Amino acid sequence: MIKEITLSSFRNFKAQKFDFDSGINLILGPNGSGKTNLLEAICYLSQAKSFRRVSDRDLVTWGENFFRIEATFEKDGLTHNIAVFYDSETGMKKIFINNKALDRVATLFSILPSLISSDRDQDIIDGPPRERRRVINRLISITNSEYMRLILDYTKVVENKNYLLRNRKVEELKPWNQKQEQLSREIIRYRKNFIEKIKDHFSATSQEFLRGKTADITYNPSVEEEASFDNFIKEELERGYSFHGPHRDLIEFLIDGKPAKIFASEGEKRLIILAFYFTFLNIYNPNSIVILDEPFSVLDKRGVELVLSRLRNQSFISAPYLELEHQRITRVIKL
Repeated sequence: MIKEITLSSFRNFKAQKFDFDSGINLILGPNGSGKTNLLEAICYLSQAKSFRRVSDRDLVTWGENFFRIEATFEKDGLTHNIAVFYDSETGMKKIFINNKALDRVATLFSILPSLISSDRDQDIIDGPPRERRRVINRLISITNSEYMRLILDYTKVVENKNYLLRNRKVEELKPWNQKQEQLSREIIRYRKNFIEKIKDHFSATSQEFLRGKTADITYNPSVEEEASFDNFIKEELERGYSFHGPHRDLIEFLIDGKPAKIFASEGEKRLIILAFYFTFLNIYNPNSIVILDEPFSVLDKRGVELVLSRLRNQSFISAPYLELEHQRITRVIKL
C-alpha cells in the first residue's frame, strides 16, 4: 500500500506531495490537469518506466534536467521508502529502497507490483502477439517472482542464440538450445496453468461487463513442451534468428467465439481487458496496487458500479468528473 508520494520536476508537477488511502483513491480533474501523469508516477514505482512508453527524458518537467519520485509504502506490516532519481543530462537513473541502492531494476516489480489499465488496453487486443504475451507475463509475475526470472533468463538465451545464428556459429548453438528447451518447458507450463485457471471465470465475468456477450482467451504455444530445439537449427540459420519458443507463442482474445480484434467494438475491447483484469484479481487476490486510467469513459452507470464494487486492492482511478457518489471511494484527490 502506497501511503504518500512526492514528485519533483516530474511532468507538470514541479514540487507536489499526495497522500493516499488504503482503499479507492479517485483522482479528479479536467483534461490537462495531470491525472494520468500522477498515475504514471505511481506506476513508475513498480516498473521504473512509463506505462505510456515514452522515454525518461520526456518525463522531466520542461526546463529542468532531472526528476525525482519519492514514496512511502507498507508491505508485510512494515513501512518502507522508495526514491527514484533520473538525470536527463547523463541519462543516469538511480533507485533506492530504504536508502539502499537497488542493483536490479527488474526486482522493483516484485517489491511493489502494480496492475494498470489505460486506453492503451486496446493495443492488447489489436496489437501484435507480443502485446498479449507481455500482459500474460506481467500477470503471472505478480503472483510468482520465479516466473519473472524465467522470462528474464529466457530473453538472455534468445539474445545469445540470435547472435550465434547471425554469425553462423553452429558448433556453439547446442548448449543454448538445451537451455532454451528447459526454460521453454517451464514457461509453457506456467502459461497453460494460468490460462486454464482463469478461463471459465473470465467467461462468466465478461458476460457481466459485456451485457451478455462472452469473452474468451486462447493459448497456442509455438512448440510442444518436449520439443528438441536442435531440430530447428537449419531453419533458424536460414532465418538468422530464433523462430521457435515461448517468445513466438500465440494468445488471442475472442468475443462470442470470434476474434475480438475484428468483431469487438472499441468500447468492448476495453471492457474485455477490464473483465480479464478483474478475473485475475478475483482468483489470485494478489498484493498489488490497481491503477485505472479513465475507465469510466467506456462505462455506463451500471458499469461504474460494477468496477467499484469489485475493487479490493488499493486502487487509483482517474476521471474528469464523477457524478456518482459511491461509499467505496475512500479518498478524492482534485487536481
